[in-house]
Amino acid sequence: MKTAFVSIIGRTNVGKSTLLNAILGEKISIISDKPQTTRSRIVGVYNAQDVQIAFLDTPGFHRPENKLGARMIEVAEESIGDVDLILFVAECRPPAAMEREVIKKIHVSGLPCILVLNKIDKIRKDEILKVISAYAELHEFDSIVPISALQRDGVKIVLDEILKHMEESPVVYYPTDAATDRSERYLASELVREKLLRNLREEVPHGTAVETVLFKDREDGNLTEIYVNIICERESHKGIIIGKQGTMLKKIATEARGEIEAMLGRKVYLECRVKVKEDWRNNESLINEYNEF
Repeated sequence: MKTAFVSIIGRTNVGKSTLLNAILGEKISIISDKPQTTRSRIVGVYNAQDVQIAFLDTPGFHRPENKLGARMIEVAEESIGDVDLILFVAECRPPAAMEREVIKKIHVSGLPCILVLNKIDKIRKDEILKVISAYAELHEFDSIVPISALQRDGVKIVLDEILKHMEESPVVYYPTDAATDRSERYLASELVREKLLRNLREEVPHGTAVETVLFKDREDGNLTEIYVNIICERESHKGIIIGKQGTMLKKIATEARGEIEAMLGRKVYLECRVKVKEDWRNNESLINEYNEF
């Protein structure tokens, strides 16, 4: 059996979670067009014959504006450590200051690293080689793979490159039928948060968290009851989340319930309530309460 631990790192909103979901062939990390979608580290497990790869999907590097952001950076930096390989995901464009900072951290780690240049569907083909050249001057990557994670173009090449770095192991670290280390309870709350990110605008979605207060299967096994609290930072945000006559909250709950039912393979009763916790993103105890780092 060959195994490997692979950390997926990069700045926010470059497609790390989209790449992970594409490799696994199922959705275990939420995605949105908003930066800082991923808040905590989540393990996605790829299982094939005689192969197991544990991917660590991490928060994106960014300039933190609150204690939650600072904690997310800590989680991202900790992931550049006790792994076998780093996947450094960046948009296919010349490296900016943030990418250069991340490359310095990779260099210090001494770990093998594959550079994944994502979103090649948004750049002219003749520009891709220029971007590859610019990155190659900054670090001696083990390989550089241009891809479009959204279109799954080049994803198999990334997987093939990872397989080159795998070593034999006497044990497997996760059950061979597991796709993630996270519970269904956690994944359900994340799907609700994803719908908040996708449906809300401006600062509102970034100031939300989802707390699951009840996750219970009925005795007949045909229905799961889920009760969640949606946490926001201001009374005005609460009104936006609920919407006129409750329309926005209903839309968010309906979309989330559909995906949760698909994930669980059974009917779901989902109830969402909105609560205000002023400036919770700067409160250490609330940050720990609402996030599983």
